[in-house]
Amino acid sequence: MTLEKKLQTIKTTLGISIDDVTLDNELSAYLDMAANEILNWMYLNHPSDRPTEPEVPLRYENVQIQGVVYGYNHKGAEGETVHNENGINRTFVYADMLDYIRSNVFQLI
Repeated sequence: MTLEKKLQTIKTTLGISIDDVTLDNELSAYLDMAANEILNWMYLNHPSDRPTEPEVPLRYENVQIQGVVYGYNHKGAEGETVHNENGINRTFVYADMLDYIRSNVFQLI
């Protein structure tokens, strides 16, 4: 999947207009961080086998996209699984983007 398609999918999921490019740099940075974390986690036991280019395997592209959505939605509440503020209560399944990725990517044995 191309970067543009990933950005469109993320924007649609987050309710951001596809034509709005003001967040593209930030969302691209999240995509890069998610790609690197996926590869680092996959190759944790074999770091010398890790590809140098941060290209996510096809089977983990949706994990990368959903990881960005979790990360973006957690902005300001990183590390929290419960957030209460001004009478608004939120409960998160994952503490942050890394937690989501590590729960959904298998390490190579």
